Amino acid sequence: MRSMIGATAISAPEVLLPRVSDLSKWAVIACDQFTAQPDYWEQLTELVGDAPSTLNFILPEVWLEERLDSAPADIAAAMDKAVANQLFDNVDGYVLVERTLNSGAKRIGLIANIALTDYEYSPENNARIKATEATVPDRLPPRAAIRAAAPLEMPHVLVLLNDPVHQIIEALYQRRQELELEQLYDFELNMNGGHLKGWLVPDTYGFLTADLVGLERDGVLALVGDGNHSLAAAKLIGDTSALVELVNIHSPAIEFEPIHRIVIGAGQDFAEELATWLSKRLNTDTPEAFTKIYLAGEMGEIPIPANPADAIADVQQFIDEYAKEHDVIVDYIHGDKELIAIADRLADNDEEAVAIFLPAIDKNTLFDYTARRGVLPRKSFSIGHAEDKRYYLELAFRSA
Repeated sequence: MRSMIGATAISAPEVLLPRVSDLSKWAVIACDQFTAQPDYWEQLTELVGDAPSTLNFILPEVWLEERLDSAPADIAAAMDKAVANQLFDNVDGYVLVERTLNSGAKRIGLIANIALTDYEYSPENNARIKATEATVPDRLPPRAAIRAAAPLEMPHVLVLLNDPVHQIIEALYQRRQELELEQLYDFELNMNGGHLKGWLVPDTYGFLTADLVGLERDGVLALVGDGNHSLAAAKLIGDTSALVELVNIHSPAIEFEPIHRIVIGAGQDFAEELATWLSKRLNTDTPEAFTKIYLAGEMGEIPIPANPADAIADVQQFIDEYAKEHDVIVDYIHGDKELIAIADRLADNDEEAVAIFLPAIDKNTLFDYTARRGVLPRKSFSIGHAEDKRYYLELAFRSA
C-alpha cells in the first residue's frame, strides 16, 4: 500500500520512463523558458531531429500564438502513439534526482505526486501547498487546453520544502548506496543543461512519510517554486493530482534569481513616468535603493523600495496600469545579459522597448512571507538561471 502524507497531500507516483537509446535528446527544458529567444528552440529542434523526445509533447511558449490551435491535438496524438508503441516502462515509487548544474552545484530532488485538493493558487488561501506568486489568468487557458487533451503529464514543477536540517531528501541521497537504490538514468543534458541522475525509491521506506509530515508548519507543507501556472491549469481542468519534483529550499543549489521585465512598445515617456511614480510612492527625497533601467542602448537608474518584494510589486503595479492604456507587450526575462541582448535586438529592428532590472528575493524569507501576506507578485523570482530549470523526463498518466 502506498504511503500518503497527511491524507493524500504527497504520495509515491507511478512513473513512466522512456525506453530510448538517447536520453540527451529525450529530455528537454521547460516550455516556459527562453520565451523571447526562438533561436534556442530552433537549435534544440535541429538537435533532436527525428529522435524520440519530450519536445514532441510540449508547446514552447515562444511559439504559443502561432501553434496553439493545433498543439493540443498534435501533442495528444504524439503521446497516444508513444503509448501504443510501448515506449515506456512502468516504475512504481519515488524517483531521487541529482541535477548537476553548470556551476557544479548538485540540486537533489524527489519526484512525487501531490494532491491538487491540497494546492491553491488564489492570493489568500489556507492550502497546505501554496503558490508563491500570483498567477497570470491569460496564461492558464492555453496550458489548460493542452493538458486537458493530453493522456500523459510531465513535470517541470519544483515544489519547495522547508527542511533547514536537511533530514529528508538530502539524507536519502546520502544513503542511496546503503539502501541499494536502483539507478534509473545517468546522462548529460542537452543545450548546456548540466548532468542528470535518478534512482528508484520503492514506496517501502516509511521514514519518508513521518519526516515529510514533520515539516508542516502553521498549516503550510510546501510552496510551489517553479511551474505554478502548470499546476493551476491542472487544477482548473479538474485533475486530482500532479507529478512534481520536491526540493529543499535550504539546499545551497537552490538560488533565487530575479526575473526582469521588458516593456515592448514603450519608450522615454514610460521610463520618466515610472521614475516619477516610484518616487511619489517612496514619499521621500532620499530613495531607499535604485535599480537599473535600459533604453535605446543607455543604462539609467530608477528609485525603488529597499525590500525586493515591495520593489517588484511596485514596478509590476505601474506596468499593469500603464498597459491598460497603452499598446505595449510585457515579457519576463531571466538573466541580465539576456535582457540587454533582447532590448538591443529590438532596437536594431527599430522597435522601442524599456528593460527594467529587478532585485532578487531572499529565499530564507519566502515561507514566512507567504504565511503572513499570501502570494508574491507574479514572476517575482526564478530558481536558478534559465538553463537550470527542470528538464522533462519522467511521465505519468493523468489523474483526470
